[in-house]
Amino acid sequence: MSEKAKNQGSELFEQAMKNYEQALQAGLKLQQDSARWWTEIMAQAGSPQDWQGRMNEQVLDSIPVFQKRMEETVKVVEQSSRTSLDLVKQAFEAGKADTVATAQAKMQGLWEDSLQALRTNAAAFSQQNSKWVETWVQFVPKTKPVQAARAAA
Repeated sequence: MSEKAKNQGSELFEQAMKNYEQALQAGLKLQQDSARWWTEIMAQAGSPQDWQGRMNEQVLDSIPVFQKRMEETVKVVEQSSRTSLDLVKQAFEAGKADTVATAQAKMQGLWEDSLQALRTNAAAFSQQNSKWVETWVQFVPKTKPVQAARAAA
């Protein structure tokens, strides 16, 4: 395998790892935001009985919705990972080309497939993020009575 093909394969693998790292960081940020939100809710609680009642209601309402969103997000990340691995395989195949023309054709196909994967992944993650925002927007108004009750007290 030529040095150029090795470098290109290495760059492609690094890009795939970077994409995976970004998806992981997005998941961690979501967990941090969720923990911050729950901390704020618990800080607003009045008596333990009031807190327990409100939390039970909110948890029962939110768990199925958040679980569904998390499952959808995992599917998007898994699909993105599979696509990235397919591109890595395609890059190694391009490095095994017998002729320059074949190598060029394989590399062009690899770049086209990489760009399509980038578009597809960006759209999928954008759509999934929109769903998360919609979920939070629907859920947050339920906490306003908690905030209003605390302000009144």
